Amino acid sequence: MAGIVIIGAGISGLFAARELLAKGHDVTVVEARDRVGGRIHSIRGAFSTAVETGAEFIHGEQPITFGLLNEARMEKHLMKGKFYSIAKDELQRGDMLDEHWKELFRELDKLNTDIPLARFLEQYFSGDEYLDLRNRVTQFAEGFDIADTNHVSTLALREEWKDSDDEHQYHPEGGYTALVKFLRQQIVAAGGILELGQPVTHVRLHAKNAEIQTRSGKIYHAEKVIVTVPLGVLQRGSITFSPPLPGHEAAFQAMGFGGVIKFHVEFNTPVWEAREHRKLADLAFIFSDAAVPTWWSQLPDQTPLLTGWYSGPRTFSGTYTTESLYQTALSSLQYIFRISPAAINAAVRHWHVTDWVRDEFSCGAYSYPTIQSHAARHVLSQPVNNMLYFAGEALYAGASGGTVEAALASAQHVVNQVGGND
Repeated sequence: MAGIVIIGAGISGLFAARELLAKGHDVTVVEARDRVGGRIHSIRGAFSTAVETGAEFIHGEQPITFGLLNEARMEKHLMKGKFYSIAKDELQRGDMLDEHWKELFRELDKLNTDIPLARFLEQYFSGDEYLDLRNRVTQFAEGFDIADTNHVSTLALREEWKDSDDEHQYHPEGGYTALVKFLRQQIVAAGGILELGQPVTHVRLHAKNAEIQTRSGKIYHAEKVIVTVPLGVLQRGSITFSPPLPGHEAAFQAMGFGGVIKFHVEFNTPVWEAREHRKLADLAFIFSDAAVPTWWSQLPDQTPLLTGWYSGPRTFSGTYTTESLYQTALSSLQYIFRISPAAINAAVRHWHVTDWVRDEFSCGAYSYPTIQSHAARHVLSQPVNNMLYFAGEALYAGASGGTVEAALASAQHVVNQVGGND
């Protein structure tokens, strides 16, 4: 019998395993995929450089993440370049802040009772003169926070937007995948066991131990179980529990989990630097009203690669193919750069589309705060019979929601619980 079984080998599960092994526990990590990393995954293929299909940035000061990078002797590179925005085919430098945004924050500061963002905008900014503001606030919430405005907490967004550190966006050298590789090596060196290709379907709690069953029929026994799979998997009910956990099931559904589709398009040359098109010199980020609205470069890396970001509730609706998504991305770039279809097709060297919503082992990208999230996290943060624990970025309540830092902090919290130090 393993002392502790961790379900999920994403960054949260791997970090928890590393920490628990250091405390002398026997640890087995059971992972559905044939690889570790979860929503951290880089690919190379025909690209000139490795590209991150999942988590990519370090957003501002992230102490646990920075500490791990130092341990792994990995550098981080501050993203450089200029921010552009395009609305109604008009180019402007900077972000897409509307003239009414100061008024928006004045009303946000007055808000004492939490309501969904859509209701807040309807209540305080319903006039025709605020149409652009409503559209841009909605676009930002659905874009960066990948949230459904009918459910996302307005108070939580207010605090997040106030504390945002847009000036300090880092790429970890070698990508987050290098950090995953570092943790895996430490786990193996410490005697931890990694079981890949074993999707867990059921967790049964007995009086003194737990039984974990996988899709293949394999069964693991443990004294304690830590579930670190993405919230979307739990919301879908891919893992069942006995005895049933109705309070936990309700908590899963009460929290927000958004979708992301990422596009990677590498060009033969940086077409955005060409004078015959809309020239966007030293492009870092572009925010637009195109179908795929947000794109960024690899600066200071000079590889002519752009990453596109398509997110929010719309990623869960409709039927589309990888090819149709790619064509939508190309159309967006044609609009953004004022470039002809023939010219942009000729300029593309390689491309890839990653759909996290239709990935059965993620069922989405990362969490966002709803009005019910605080109460739901409280339920999920309590051990069941001192035997079953939950961890992951969705259970984190600080200012770095939805990030790798959130996943690491949640894992650290559970490690302290299991070790009796929390």
